[in-house]
Amino acid sequence: MDAERKPIGGFEFWLVGVLQLRRTAAGRLEEYTHDLGASVRTNPHAGGPFCSFSLPHAPRASGVYAIEVAGDLKYVGECENLASRFSATGYGQIAPRNCHSDGQSTNCKLNARILAAAKEGKTTAIWFHSTTKFKEVEKGIIRDLSPPWNGREPRGSRVTMRSTRKDPDQHFPKPCEGSPPTTADFRKAISDLLQVASAEGKASISIEASELHRLVGGYPKPYNRMPMCCAAMRSAMEGNDRFIHQPPKGNGASLKIEYRFPRSA
Repeated sequence: MDAERKPIGGFEFWLVGVLQLRRTAAGRLEEYTHDLGASVRTNPHAGGPFCSFSLPHAPRASGVYAIEVAGDLKYVGECENLASRFSATGYGQIAPRNCHSDGQSTNCKLNARILAAAKEGKTTAIWFHSTTKFKEVEKGIIRDLSPPWNGREPRGSRVTMRSTRKDPDQHFPKPCEGSPPTTADFRKAISDLLQVASAEGKASISIEASELHRLVGGYPKPYNRMPMCCAAMRSAMEGNDRFIHQPPKGNGASLKIEYRFPRSA
């Protein structure tokens, strides 16, 4: 089934999904703040409260995303990896370090406002336009539409906040960092790229091994897994797909494959 689409700022966006906020066993929204101490200079949105959320079907793709609350456009941003942007290492979870004046003020702001909207019974939907010119497109849409959550932030200040969590048994898993990519990582990235291209109605998409490996991470250093990357690309091929370029030894950064639509179920 094709994803729902609509124009935003003159560009076609497709609906990725609705943010899934974490809840307690009783169904209440989980929220928390951080105790930073009186000596820490914080950003303007460090007080929270914050929530944890996920965007299950977000692709690992570059582009521009739009945040809508109850159907109203609130924020437009750009990213190199949408899945990462709305994961626990992005907007989806706020760490104490994010709250510092030199931390991630935007992450704090958006997370807190998404929680506030959820408390009012409003859902937050994410729309996406895939493009490599994401900075240019984002700038133009913000200029034309002036989304209310976009804009410069005032400087931070020193405040003391008491750390609270509505659910004392709540656990936030830490993301795994510094680990080499796996075959599953490459296959997931290919699937995400195909998903975006299909949702945008493209007849085909060309993927080069070097670009795929950089998207997944670890390339060219410290975790070069090019043979694994190339094997994943080949395993994703179907009958109508074709090689645009094959390195002399079979595996290499220049391997390029055209994947055609429609794909088999």
